[in-house]
Amino acid sequence: MNAHDGCGMLDGKVFFVAGVGPIMGSATALVAAREGAKVALVARRKETAGEVADTIRTAGGAAISLQCDLSDDGQVRAAVDAVLAEWGRVDAVFYNAAYYDHKNTDLDVDEAMWDSAMSVNFGGAMSLTRSVIPSMIENGGGVFVYNSSGSSLRAEDVRPGYGISKSALNAMMRFVAFRYGRHGIRANAILPFVFEFEDADAALSMNCLGRSGTADEIGEAVVFLCSDRASIITGEMIHLDGGLFSRAVWPSR
Repeated sequence: MNAHDGCGMLDGKVFFVAGVGPIMGSATALVAAREGAKVALVARRKETAGEVADTIRTAGGAAISLQCDLSDDGQVRAAVDAVLAEWGRVDAVFYNAAYYDHKNTDLDVDEAMWDSAMSVNFGGAMSLTRSVIPSMIENGGGVFVYNSSGSSLRAEDVRPGYGISKSALNAMMRFVAFRYGRHGIRANAILPFVFEFEDADAALSMNCLGRSGTADEIGEAVVFLCSDRASIITGEMIHLDGGLFSRAVWPSR
């Protein structure tokens, strides 16, 4: 990350990243800092968030890291209060937390996995959104970007909790966009396509580009959506998938 030059898309903004893992959350935080934001990094385990915060500060930026279980409403509210106490506002939120109930293969689900999927993928986003909105209204507006999934739109034979909870996240995003738009608040969801594992060639062949997106590319898009340059974009589910959903997979001879 290069030191900020004073001409970034998020100059003077406070950017809240919820769910800072080693891939999209970290990459997006670094892009936001490069673009002039003060960055609050929130995660269940503080190690990764702390490392990213250190990187930002070393490059001359402003960052804090907070430990928070996003499925716990009290901890979410405490994290928001801490950021407001530090910087007085939250201008943009990227909700990146995710739980995958891969072992659930039908509706006779493992209840603990189901509850985790719903509470992390949807409940935490709801809790964070309602905790931040009052201060956003007071300060004239803000932006939410929720990390959703193509699983919210297409059928799968595994992880029903993941797909259903991400569908709920999409519905909440649309409600926030409509209900609070006249208060200067925008909301969008991204549906990324990023493979960070081996043997992904078969999956990558399905999109138009023949390659996975990178965490940095996702971060660039999220920061753009949080900036004033995207001021007309709200209520949208935005595919960041190299054209995956533009292709219809039809039987061929």
